[in-house]
Amino acid sequence: MTMSSASTNRRRPGPGTVVALTLLPLAVLGLLLAALWQPQERLDTVRAAIVNRDKPVEVEGQAVPLGRQLASGLVSGGASAAGSGDDAPVDTNYTWEITDADQAAAGLEDGTYAAVVTIPGNFSAAATSYSGQAGEAHQATIDVATPEGGRILDDALAQVVAGTATDVLSGMLTETYIENLLVGFTTLDEQLGEAAGGASELATGAGQAASGAEQLADGVDELAEGADGLASGLGELGAGADELASGADDLAGGADQLSGGATRVADGVGASAAGARELATGAEGLANGLGGLSGGASQLANGLEQLNTEVAGASDGLGQVTDDYGQVLRILAPYVQQSAQACSDGTDGPLSCDDVATLAPLLEQAQQGGQGGSADPMSELQTAVSGLAEGADRLAGGVDEAATGAQKLAGGADELATGLDELSGGAAQLASGSDELASGASGLAEGAHGLASGVGELQTGAEQLATGTEELATGTEGLASGVGQLAAGSGELADGLDQAVENIPSYDEAERTNLASVASEPVAEPGGNGITSGASGPLFAVLALWLGALVIFVVFPATPSGALGSTRGTLRLALSAFAVPGAIGAVTGAAAGLVLAGVQGLSPSGWVGLALLGAVISMAFVAVNQALVGLLGHAGSGLSILVAILVLATGVVSTTPPGLMAARDVLPVGPAVDALAAVAFPGVGGLGGALVAVVLWALGGLAITTFAVSRRRTVRVKQLLAA
Repeated sequence: MTMSSASTNRRRPGPGTVVALTLLPLAVLGLLLAALWQPQERLDTVRAAIVNRDKPVEVEGQAVPLGRQLASGLVSGGASAAGSGDDAPVDTNYTWEITDADQAAAGLEDGTYAAVVTIPGNFSAAATSYSGQAGEAHQATIDVATPEGGRILDDALAQVVAGTATDVLSGMLTETYIENLLVGFTTLDEQLGEAAGGASELATGAGQAASGAEQLADGVDELAEGADGLASGLGELGAGADELASGADDLAGGADQLSGGATRVADGVGASAAGARELATGAEGLANGLGGLSGGASQLANGLEQLNTEVAGASDGLGQVTDDYGQVLRILAPYVQQSAQACSDGTDGPLSCDDVATLAPLLEQAQQGGQGGSADPMSELQTAVSGLAEGADRLAGGVDEAATGAQKLAGGADELATGLDELSGGAAQLASGSDELASGASGLAEGAHGLASGVGELQTGAEQLATGTEELATGTEGLASGVGQLAAGSGELADGLDQAVENIPSYDEAERTNLASVASEPVAEPGGNGITSGASGPLFAVLALWLGALVIFVVFPATPSGALGSTRGTLRLALSAFAVPGAIGAVTGAAAGLVLAGVQGLSPSGWVGLALLGAVISMAFVAVNQALVGLLGHAGSGLSILVAILVLATGVVSTTPPGLMAARDVLPVGPAVDALAAVAFPGVGGLGGALVAVVLWALGGLAITTFAVSRRRTVRVKQLLAA
């Protein structure tokens, strides 16, 4: 009974235990506050990497390296990206390092970097795409990566830090876009102002054009009156031209008849000249010998009768020609005189100057010859022939008279021959002039008809006349001046409006929607699903196994109760006390490993590996907690609880103070988390070293438990006396 009572007294909590239990909540609170309070103030203790692959672009002739600006903004906490200097939150930022992709990947794998931000090659092009074609605008993106076995909040913090920089850069780009848009409106206002000025000038020019148009109307009225008078005068001119054409036709006909009669006269006169010469010869023969007077007289009588007949015919033809010729000359006389006067004045008359040169001598000759009088040569010829016939008749009456008559006849025959020669020449000239007169008359007739036709067309055109006169010219000049100013003002208005239209963008509905979306957020925040699990699975598994091992020794004693009186060896007693809790730990550890494998979606080999590793870790935790409770009692339990809190505090975020991280890494929970993460995340690595550390902690725990059992088997004198 005494021994049992002493043992019971030893199990009662002493003052140290009471103090430890009292301080335990404060210790937990202090530990959590030290690890998790305001982690943003310790962001500079966390290293992160930037990989800038961006290729700058040119916008309106200027290089735009937005990738470098974003990298600078990340390093400075957003100051460089925003261009806001000291206003940026530079005191809450990671310690960024600009590196390449390979070094960044290696740093993620070995834990050097808590996050890596990768800026893609098309970042600048995408971030400025909204300034080009609206349909091609798209957002710029960046990539934020954290270690697969990293802490729970590291991914979220990296997203927040990178998102802040991209938000600031987006704000800068949006501000620039809106500023350029306002500049475009300003330019539009200026151009529309110039267009308004041009419109004012246009109005002034239009007023002047209206005034000129009024003057033009007055001039057109006077022109219409003049056109009516011109049409009336041209009507009279047309009538005269018709009469001229009719007279020209008559002249052409008479000239043709004159030419025919003149030709016949020339032929008759030639024949008469030949007869006259024969008559002279006969008269001379008559004079030389009257012996053949009878025969010659008979022949002379016959010849004279024939001559009388021919002369009578020639006289009739010549009379007709003379009448026609006189009529033609009477018609042509005023035209010839008018045309002669026009030729002397150097102007154009009814007849050409060549026609005047041809007709003037004929007209003068006709006037000098007393046209139509009794001194006509043909009349004299007829009288002479008649007298010759009478003489021939009287010749038959007497020889004496015949001789005398023969002499006279010879003289008269000579004179007759001379006169006939002259008549023949005049008749030839008359025939030639008649031909020219006929040709000129035909041309005159054609010209007269053309004149009549042209005057008719001119009359029609005069009736339709709508322009001309000085008043019209004055009005037209005013109109031209006004229209010129109108054109100048219109040109300025058109140029101004064209420039204004060029500065006003035009988009369809799809383009407007897309442009508005991209312009409001030109740089998209880093993608991701928010806070990822990170290494929370291994962390929670370690925490659960550690707390499970601690709870085991609330139920099971850490050291055998009969160790003092037992005959077994100390190690055997320690192992016997570890056997059942260790078995329970192995089962719970394997179960936790299987759960973790299912959560992580591992392969069958991963399931087996995590189950075995969980069993080993759980048994190691049981050994360590057995040692703590066996050696320190309730204080050991409190220390175990602090270790659990340390596991939770250091596994959430990388801003945990380095001292706490070092403590976690020294304790068995640190290698246990690393070992589970190495299997759950194959890319993490470090399984071998972590597993060795866990096994060593298990062996150390068993060794401490053995020491605790050995101490329990030793009874001090003071204890015996107290018992």
